[in-house]
Amino acid sequence: MTKQELIQIIEEEIKIFLKEDLRAWFGKGKKGGSGGGGWDRYNTKGERIGKCGDSKKGEGKPKCLSKAKAASLRASGGKKAIANAVKRKRKKDPNKNRKGSPINVSNRPKEKKTKRKSKK
Repeated sequence: MTKQELIQIIEEEIKIFLKEDLRAWFGKGKKGGSGGGGWDRYNTKGERIGKCGDSKKGEGKPKCLSKAKAASLRASGGKKAIANAVKRKRKKDPNKNRKGSPINVSNRPKEKKTKRKSKK
């Protein structure tokens, strides 16, 4: 086996190993919801409105959450916690069709610092 043949075999194996498909990653499992898997879009009312990546015309900036993260937020504050996460996302990154790298927005709000009254 020549050096060139070995390099070609290694490159082919790397391509097979690194083959990534975001559509398959986001769409893992069934059609979403309580019995499905994958990532789902949520609206400002905290309701699931469909699969991530399947937005309809006229919708705002999507907030996609995994099933586990949505369940975690729902457990901590119900639909209101999910709705607040969507609102924070849309406030920080309102342009739905913005080009470039994504702007990551935390699912958890920052805790407000309380000011102490000084004694004088």
